[in-house]
Amino acid sequence: MAKQRKMSVKIKKQFESTIVAFGNSGLPLGKRNDILDLAIIAQQSQDPSLIQLFEELPPLADLQNQKIQPLLPVMTAITEAKNETSSKEE
Repeated sequence: MAKQRKMSVKIKKQFESTIVAFGNSGLPLGKRNDILDLAIIAQQSQDPSLIQLFEELPPLADLQNQKIQPLLPVMTAITEAKNETSSKEE
């Protein structure tokens, strides 16, 4: 199985102190941990003022995949637990 490389989005240095209010936070972009969410918004909206904040943005599908990848093991565990519970009840 091929190893997936982790993609990340980066804010351009000149915009690290810029404040963009989204996601219930007004921290400067350089101090935020939800930049992936802003990158998705930028790609979905194609807003040049948002797109310019990033060094390079992968395609929207790649950003969305990057967002859900950490959730997959949790979702699998929940599904397995639900299946185990269902089989015990039968």
